Amino acid sequence: MPALQLTGFGEPAEVVTLVSRPALVAGRDEVVVALEAVTVHPSDIHLIRGFYGVRPQLPAPLGAEGVGKVVEVGPGADQALLGRRVAILPTYEQGTWADHALVATSNIVAVSDEGDPQQLAMIGVNPITALLLLRLFGPLSEGDWIAQTGANSAVGQYIIGLAERAGIHTLNVVRSQEAATQVRVAGGDRVVIDGDDLPAQLQRALGGQELALVLDSIGGPVVTHLAHRLRFGGKVVSFGALSGQPTALDVRQDLIYRNISHHGFWTFNWLTRAPRAEIDATYQEIVALVTSGELTADIDSTFRLEQYADALSRAERYRRHGKVLFVFGD
Repeated sequence: MPALQLTGFGEPAEVVTLVSRPALVAGRDEVVVALEAVTVHPSDIHLIRGFYGVRPQLPAPLGAEGVGKVVEVGPGADQALLGRRVAILPTYEQGTWADHALVATSNIVAVSDEGDPQQLAMIGVNPITALLLLRLFGPLSEGDWIAQTGANSAVGQYIIGLAERAGIHTLNVVRSQEAATQVRVAGGDRVVIDGDDLPAQLQRALGGQELALVLDSIGGPVVTHLAHRLRFGGKVVSFGALSGQPTALDVRQDLIYRNISHHGFWTFNWLTRAPRAEIDATYQEIVALVTSGELTADIDSTFRLEQYADALSRAERYRRHGKVLFVFGD
């Protein structure tokens, strides 16, 4: 059975290899899943390069999330799972960049057989992150304004969709005209392009409105400018740092005088600490919205597993138009 394996930390082209594994056998409370589609995330690339929050013992399987059909059920597991489509949760306890994965039943959630498997393959990380960012760092009310950086990302698209359903307005910061067009098509209420005149752009875009929340996946000075636009007691939440630049808030103007707070968020922490009933209920919300087509994310390209070098290279490209996926079967 083919699978991608990490042999060291460094350049993906040098440390990722395609291997052949023996047939998988489900043990107690385990299932074997025949994958249909799996995602290649920036976080996967960070893990390969050795600077992610998870650092596995080598050699290690790769891939955090995916969707597929259960083809074998081990003893102690629910036999009704056989033949069901399931999504694999990104706990990093198994690898999904493979045609089959051996997964503990605690790391799967049942999903619809009717939905688009490529869209369902992405529910493990991005849409759940978007929902939790809006839910855990509120309260938010209908009519509120929030801002986000990296708004053309998959998480950004999900945030726009979820905010629109709740009657919340989005101010979206991007880094190119092309990305701005993408965000407008996705339904973003206001879009600005980061640059030297960003403070003036923010003033015009908000028209006197204050922000309730800033969601940041980029880092750097843009966050400082957005924080200045928060209402008293507003929050900045950092869930990525794609620019590699530090994020600094004004201690007097923001933190002290206006009670602005700065938080970090990582979905992995929620997955490993939240009650199981909460995890199941939250994922089922997302499953319903993705299955119905209410929540979608752009897909840039799909690859077969043996094309992994091209897939990893594409995933690292700055100017791509959506997610990169591995797909299996027909």
